[in-house]
Amino acid sequence: MDPHNFRSRFGRPKPPAIEPEEPLFSGDAESADDNLDLPDTASLTGISIRRKEGAIAKPAVQPAAPVAGIVRSEQAPPRDIVEYTNRLRKGRRWAARADIDAKQIALHWPNTLLMRVGLNGFPWRFESLISGVMRGGGQSFNNGDIEFNPMVMEWVLGIGRNTAAGGKAVEDTDVFPTAQGNVRYRALAVPLGETDAEATFVLCHVERR
Repeated sequence: MDPHNFRSRFGRPKPPAIEPEEPLFSGDAESADDNLDLPDTASLTGISIRRKEGAIAKPAVQPAAPVAGIVRSEQAPPRDIVEYTNRLRKGRRWAARADIDAKQIALHWPNTLLMRVGLNGFPWRFESLISGVMRGGGQSFNNGDIEFNPMVMEWVLGIGRNTAAGGKAVEDTDVFPTAQGNVRYRALAVPLGETDAEATFVLCHVERR
């Protein structure tokens, strides 16, 4: 019986055998884009992959974009002129007159006076640091809630002398008669100097208590 003429019991011919298709890739493996050289081992760690020239592999996981945060100041504002000038010392005995920012002083500590130390026979002098504070030791003037009358100025001058002589901050409080009656003032003074040898200025902040 001819197998090609075989018919089933229902009279339908048997379909012819299907020849195997040609392989999808032919030729030498070197012509493929990627050439996998498999070593004689079951491990995959030694497999080398040849890429097309100029191809760049992408990372498996893309790095996350930076998230914008809140920018905070590195340091909190200084509590008083002692802490303020200590930050300006930079390893020196004290800060220099040129280090002082008059705008910062006016912002945080109004009613602050600058005294030039009397050296080599020269007298002590009050110098302008903040607008509104007048120059002149014995002169009476008002600035904000402080009445800088002659008694207050003499008191501030004494604190300045003690500060320059001791080379460290001095704090003092006292009561003075003013146009509003007796008022208690607090003064805090710090020395300033161009060198560590001697103080050349004194910065003094006065506030009402």
